[in-house]
Amino acid sequence: MKEESSEKGGRMNTSEGIDVSIIIVNWNAGGYLEETINSVREKTEGIRYEIIIIDNDSDKTDESYEYIERIKGEEDIKVIKEEKNAGFAKANNIGMEMARGRNFLILNPDVIFHNNVIKILSEYLDGHEDVVMAGPKVLNADGSFQQPCLRGNPYPRDTLYHLIGLGKAFPKDARFNGYSLWHLDREKINECGALSGCCMMVKRSMYEEIGGMDEEFFMYQEETDWGLRAKETGKKVIYNPSGVVTHYQGVTTDKAGIKSKWIFTQSMMKFFKKHFWSRYNIIEKGFWIVLIYGNFILKIMQGIKRRKRKRR
Repeated sequence: MKEESSEKGGRMNTSEGIDVSIIIVNWNAGGYLEETINSVREKTEGIRYEIIIIDNDSDKTDESYEYIERIKGEEDIKVIKEEKNAGFAKANNIGMEMARGRNFLILNPDVIFHNNVIKILSEYLDGHEDVVMAGPKVLNADGSFQQPCLRGNPYPRDTLYHLIGLGKAFPKDARFNGYSLWHLDREKINECGALSGCCMMVKRSMYEEIGGMDEEFFMYQEETDWGLRAKETGKKVIYNPSGVVTHYQGVTTDKAGIKSKWIFTQSMMKFFKKHFWSRYNIIEKGFWIVLIYGNFILKIMQGIKRRKRKRR
């Protein structure tokens, strides 16, 4: 791990302290990283922050690598360069370990702010002692709602209903939406089980109590695991649509193709084994193994069909 940056820290006068440490894990994000940081600077007002970038061994030819080289000496930027791809969880933990803010914003390098999201989420956390995680409304590039930003507890039955499509088929029925929560009003503040790792804020106190992300998850499910662990302490995870962002989902994972789908499948399996494995007999375990790996095969087949359609 190699650190390259100024030690001056936050965007505002550091003698006054840092409210929020913004932690961005980058891997070949191209021009999106620059857009994300410009968005942070343009939309964030009235709050003290620092930006910590952990670069997971991006290609030297990637636009994001070149951008980091240009900005690494700026006073509000701290850059850590990993000599290999450390994974999303480990890289974020490296950032949180050196962060100085009382709140941490986990932010993907392909997110654009619509408003003063950092201040909105930070003030909400500061004003609610029982809340340790908060996330904004997340939109897709076409303006549609990105469902992972408002998710329920990932219990097996609820996850099953989500994977087989019952949640979407019956969006108003809470019985089938324990995971996807389609029955909840997206325009209102709601308690939930997990937030999108593309943009979520956590209290330092929570990090100090339960630790960071589980590094057994290289990528995917780490924020779900973190949210479940937070709720097990009796604290709340909150979706707050007052803050709004656009997430250009898949900018980096699409480059990994089938590999990213396989990592997702492995993370699902690790999550199930960590939290629920001991609850089931051998037949039930077999069912979940078939479901998880069957979902991987289905996604591969869907991808092949999409590529065939594009060639026509």
